[in-house]
Amino acid sequence: MFNEPNTPNRQRGSVLIVALFVILVLALLAVNLTRINWSNQDTLTREQLGNQAWFLAHSSNEWAIAQLFPLQPPTDSLTDICTSIADQDIGSELIGNSNLACSTVDTDCEYFAGSGGDYPEQLRYIKVTSNAICSSGKHQVERVQEVWVKGEPSD
Repeated sequence: MFNEPNTPNRQRGSVLIVALFVILVLALLAVNLTRINWSNQDTLTREQLGNQAWFLAHSSNEWAIAQLFPLQPPTDSLTDICTSIADQDIGSELIGNSNLACSTVDTDCEYFAGSGGDYPEQLRYIKVTSNAICSSGKHQVERVQEVWVKGEPSD
């Protein structure tokens, strides 16, 4: 008489509580999925900018090496060509007609001759360094690539 557990009057508000609980759990799941989606888009943007900067720096290094070692024998010495590479603005040519989100690319060239100490005097090395910066409103990515090439000993 005192224990009537399954009567309709005792279970009257339980459906409302279960419905509110389910709605609350689904709302929390929706908020977390939105946050994960935003994080994925953010990561994808940074990855895309990084790839663009990497390939731009790589292209700049390839251009510099093509200037140093053209198909026809150069008329200038490697030191003169190296100096002219650092003075040229290759960034405007590489970025100008593209859809890249990159703003700058700098190419630097350094010429090293053997000093007779650790390196023999006949060795000549050239270090080409390219630095590319790509950005979108919120993110900025910088990639630096360095290439060492061996010059001709008869310079």
